[in-house]
Amino acid sequence: MSFVGNLEVLKNEVINEEVFALTLEAHEADIKAGQFYNFKTSDIVYPLLRRPISVALVEDGKIIFYIQKKGTGTQLLSNLKAGDEVNVIGPLGNGFDFTGIKKPLVVGGGIGVAPMMEAARQLKESGHEAVKVLLGYREEPYGIDVFEKITSDIAIASERAEGYHKGYVTALLEEVLDAAVYDGVFVCGPHVMLKAVAAICKAKGVKSHLLMEEKMACGIGACLVCTCKIQKEGESDFKNLRTCKEGPVFPGEEVLFDE
Repeated sequence: MSFVGNLEVLKNEVINEEVFALTLEAHEADIKAGQFYNFKTSDIVYPLLRRPISVALVEDGKIIFYIQKKGTGTQLLSNLKAGDEVNVIGPLGNGFDFTGIKKPLVVGGGIGVAPMMEAARQLKESGHEAVKVLLGYREEPYGIDVFEKITSDIAIASERAEGYHKGYVTALLEEVLDAAVYDGVFVCGPHVMLKAVAAICKAKGVKSHLLMEEKMACGIGACLVCTCKIQKEGESDFKNLRTCKEGPVFPGEEVLFDE
């Protein structure tokens, strides 16, 4: 059952010009990697809708969220200080299912790197000592120190920052899948990246699990704003499934991406 109420802000840390890390006190709940919380950003009428934020990390009585400032709601969240309280609903969504996975590959791009921190941590906690992680950024990477505490097997791509693979993380993905066999690719990132990852994995016969980050009005499956087109194998028609309820994690081979 989801928690509904106020949680204390323990820390608000600036990561870079666009991203900040908000640390909240934890409540009693089993949180799966890939789940999210819906944040109330204001006590006045505007912004009216809550903001869905994926869980980045759960540790030592804390829940950490890496949040990108993209509008009024997230800007208001960036102004929170230690000791403040914020109203949340969560955890929500299905999250990643690691059942039966023997050799996982974790892939994150942009702000989608954040939820893959908890994915990597939970995989290691479940007995996967050598978790392979691929990270892609447009500018300067963030969060590498978090992953380094979990695994030493990390490859990083950046479109503009020096000292890393120049280009897209999907190029690294193709190289890795050509060199070794994985039975599950767990990924979060922008839609164009998710589409490419799903196509690469399908071509190479590897199951992909996509964490789809959509705009959500309610976060509980009532408004039908955040639907994702899903076509299951053997079915001729697609279904519009709710990202916040049936997702946000979907099998990559089932997701239909709009052109």
